Amino acid sequence: MSYIGRQKIFINNKYKLWHDNIIAKAKNRTLEGYKEVHHIIPKSCGGTNDKDNLIALTAREHYIIHMLLPFCVLKKYKFKMIKGFMYMNVKPKTTKRFYKINSKMYEKFRKEFSSMLTGVKLSEERKAKMRGKKVSAKTKAKIKYARQFQVCSDEQRKNYSKMFSNMIWINKNNISKRINKKLKQEYLNKGYKLGRDMSYMTDKTRNLLSQKTKAYWERRVA
Repeated sequence: MSYIGRQKIFINNKYKLWHDNIIAKAKNRTLEGYKEVHHIIPKSCGGTNDKDNLIALTAREHYIIHMLLPFCVLKKYKFKMIKGFMYMNVKPKTTKRFYKINSKMYEKFRKEFSSMLTGVKLSEERKAKMRGKKVSAKTKAKIKYARQFQVCSDEQRKNYSKMFSNMIWINKNNISKRINKKLKQEYLNKGYKLGRDMSYMTDKTRNLLSQKTKAYWERRVA
């Protein structure tokens, strides 16, 4: 039995049929020029780099496959597939693929993504792990790059404004954080001070930030 035959992650429907037709077509040809390697069983669902789990696709085929996957996998894998497809809509550095989905498709995936998060409760162990997680410089660079192409709707801006209007900055031992205004006195009693910690702000740092801000607005105006 092949590698694919041993994996039970798919459900049979029209999306699976479209998915399989693209894969079958790709197996019977040799692509010339630009191509992308696809894991038939996604790595996040237990797939490996075995030869029979890899297939060469055009950029367009690869994109369509990942658009179909959330609708033809078992429910426990759906969240990962939606997340994977949303990441494909961030302009990549290393590939020639860059597509933008229309508003209806974006809304559909966002609703699916949101519904799968509703009611999810994190264990105390998971919460502690998230609080203590350190983001590497490489990951920070990826996040910064992706945010260049992030566009907030008017509704999102209003939600952000509403959320942060109830938050204030406090600091203690050179560490700053935001808290809800209702918790202000509680934190002051613990020795926190109002405002952000600015002890790191030397003249050199202040000048550097000033130059970056000026350069940013010059680019915006140009």
